[in-house]
Amino acid sequence: MAQVSINSDYDELGSSTDAGERARLLQSPCVDTAPKTEGEFSPGSLARGNTSTLGAVFIVVNACLGAGLLNFPAAFSTAGGVAAGITLQMSMLVFIISGLVILAYCSQASNERTYQEVVWAVCGKLTGVLCEVAIATYTFGTCIAFLIIIGDQQDKIIAVMTKEPEGTSSWYTDRKFTISLTAFLFILPLSIPREIGFQKYASFLSVVGTWYVTAIVIIKYIWPDKEMTPGDIMTRPTSWVAVFNAMPTICFGFQCHVSSVPVFNSMRRPEVKTWGWVVTAAMVIALAVYLGTGICGFLTFGAAVDPDVLLSYPSADIAVAVARAFIILSVLTSYPILHFCGRHRQGHLRHRRPGCLLHLRLPRTLPHSSQTL
Repeated sequence: MAQVSINSDYDELGSSTDAGERARLLQSPCVDTAPKTEGEFSPGSLARGNTSTLGAVFIVVNACLGAGLLNFPAAFSTAGGVAAGITLQMSMLVFIISGLVILAYCSQASNERTYQEVVWAVCGKLTGVLCEVAIATYTFGTCIAFLIIIGDQQDKIIAVMTKEPEGTSSWYTDRKFTISLTAFLFILPLSIPREIGFQKYASFLSVVGTWYVTAIVIIKYIWPDKEMTPGDIMTRPTSWVAVFNAMPTICFGFQCHVSSVPVFNSMRRPEVKTWGWVVTAAMVIALAVYLGTGICGFLTFGAAVDPDVLLSYPSADIAVAVARAFIILSVLTSYPILHFCGRHRQGHLRHRRPGCLLHLRLPRTLPHSSQTL
């Protein structure tokens, strides 16, 4: 019988350059499986392997903590008390951590490095375009809100320092000037670096600052000022609608999903298991800060608490003024993280086939075998 060699010479077949043949299972066949080189990154991308696990924890915590910290006492009041607020946070935390881990898995499977690129690869072109529009709108609106919060806190600090009569202001204390100067001196330098891992140093200071704010709220609850009179302190929600009204504030407080994918890919060991520990540790830290601020701030002022809890304290209080400075620092370091996600654009066009995820990988070298005819 004649012996016919099948696939005896691999060179005769040649290696396929089709991306689909090189795609892993559960990976979009329209993206490369090989790690992208530095030249393939767009201007807003980052190089893999620059951020330690601890640094990633601080960046994620910083992305969560910030302006939303000040609204949690009011959220507890809206929800109907301490028990309702804690229950709502703990219930939502399960879905938040699960979502962050799923995003990391999809990023690893699709070999994409930003949130919008992951959506492109997993959900297709139409959903990807809608996601990019939503991210641009979200980051633009949130960054504007950050500038407004910076202005609010600066006005209180400047009023105490200058002791100007209420209703009067000089050109150097004008809100437009102070916000513009702060943005040029601090926000712009932090927004220039191409790597999000650079934010780990500023994020550490920001996290420490939010701990200080929480400590001040707790201390003011234990030893309240005589001129502070609390309002009614609710012990149960008035209705289920009130509980749901508090959900947007709590969701915003833990929102870091857009920046989570770049942070995951900036780690030295971007593994899903390691990332699970990172986000769990980050969420536990954020939860402790939010619970301390929310519970003590609500019990201090009750239903009379201001949506910005620091505005409920006397303006001349030095400790509270320092807390306002730390909130400004926290917002200054959170702004560049969102800016990084908002400015990212793909450096080159990619041909994608929407919805094509389950594509088996063909081996690059076919085994030698023979068959008797």
